[in-house]
Amino acid sequence: MRPPLPLMIAAALALGACANPDYYLLPPPQPVTRLAAPVSSIAVAEISLPAYAEALEIATLAGPGAVTLNKNALWADTPRRALTRHLVAALEARLRARVGTEPWPAFDGPGLRVEVIADRFVGAPGGTVEFAGQYIVVANDSGRITASDRFAIAVPTGGGGYEALMAAHAR
Repeated sequence: MRPPLPLMIAAALALGACANPDYYLLPPPQPVTRLAAPVSSIAVAEISLPAYAEALEIATLAGPGAVTLNKNALWADTPRRALTRHLVAALEARLRARVGTEPWPAFDGPGLRVEVIADRFVGAPGGTVEFAGQYIVVANDSGRITASDRFAIAVPTGGGGYEALMAAHAR
């Protein structure tokens, strides 16, 4: 005897709600021409993110001023660590210098320390990713600020879906 159709539909819906979430990685930085650096080593502090961007659920814009956290689309790593490591890889690809995260692993300290404070880090599949905040570069030997500025970057996702959103996050 077969179970009634409504019972089968209810069971299928219940099982569908238990689907595993998808996890997303940032793609590696694209190769570029390497430039001379003013120092031989650079330490990058852990990036400071807004609370919504710290969550493992990927934050997306749901409308003007509204952010949604998707429980079925998760960062494969903690966002703070993933973005900090991505910045280190991008700087290392662009500069002729040793670049690493803090705490600095060597006895001799880095020549510069870079801090990034993000005020906004959010996007929408099929839209743009917005990354805005401030960066501060400090000379390690003197503790003086050598550069500081605000930034605002908007990158089109170039397509729908979370893969395109992650690719835009990485640019």
